[in-house]
Amino acid sequence: MTRLHARRPLMAAGWCLALPVASLFVLTACAAPPTGEAAAAPTDATSAVVSIEMPDLAPYPEPDPPLTEAESEAKRLDDADVRWQGVLASYPDAVRPDVAFEGYVTDENRIEVLRACYEAGGLQVDEGRTSENIDGPPDSIGWTGGGKAEMIAAFACDTAHPTKITSARPNDAELGWVYDYLTEFYGPCLAANGIEVPEPPGRDVWVEAWPGFVWFPSVADNERFMERDMDAALREACPDPDTYVLTVLR
Repeated sequence: MTRLHARRPLMAAGWCLALPVASLFVLTACAAPPTGEAAAAPTDATSAVVSIEMPDLAPYPEPDPPLTEAESEAKRLDDADVRWQGVLASYPDAVRPDVAFEGYVTDENRIEVLRACYEAGGLQVDEGRTSENIDGPPDSIGWTGGGKAEMIAAFACDTAHPTKITSARPNDAELGWVYDYLTEFYGPCLAANGIEVPEPPGRDVWVEAWPGFVWFPSVADNERFMERDMDAALREACPDPDTYVLTVLR
C-alpha cells in the first residue's frame, strides 16, 4: 500500500520537507521556542512533557541566491525524472506517459487541483490534516494505492501540476546548522520525553547524504504521542528545525 501526500510548503526558503520528499522537512506547527525545563507537578498527561535548554548555536547561515527562471525550469524537469524513477523502482517495465505541463499549483489551489486530477485518474484520494486542524479543511492531499496504473496516474498528476521551486537547495552551511540543531537540541529533547533516539552519524556524513535521510530523530511509533494533545505539547516543547527557523530566526 502506498500513501503519498502533497503538502502546502510553509517556508519561503523552499526546502521544508515535507517530508522527506522533494524538500527537507515538513512543518507541522508554529511553536514558541523553548526557554528551559518544563514546570513540574503535572496536572495531566500533557503537562508532563518537558523541554530542555536551547544551546547557543551559531547564527543561521545565509542561503544561496534564489533560482533563476531557467534554473527553476531545469528543476521542474529534473523533479519529473526523479519522480519517474520512483515508479520504475516498483515497476521496471512501466512505460512513461507523455505528460504536458499544465502549470504550477499555488498554496491556494494545490488541494483543489490535485484532488480533481487524482479523481479523474481513478485514484483514491487521501486528505491529511494536522492535529491543530483536525476538523478544518485539509492541509495536504495525496492518494492511496500501490498498483502500476495508480502510480503512473499519480506521476502524471504530480508532473502536470507541480509546485514551482524558486529557492536553491540548502547549502552545506545550512545543513550543518540543521545537524547541530538536531544533535544538540531536538534529539536530546525527544529523548528527555522518553523517545528512543538512535545515535547520529558524523556531521559530514549527514550533510553529504542529504536529501537522503540517514538519520533524523522522530517520535516514530511511540504511542504516548499519537494522541492529539500530546503531539501538540511535544511539538511546542521540542520544535523541529523548520519550526524554530520559521518562528524564531526569521
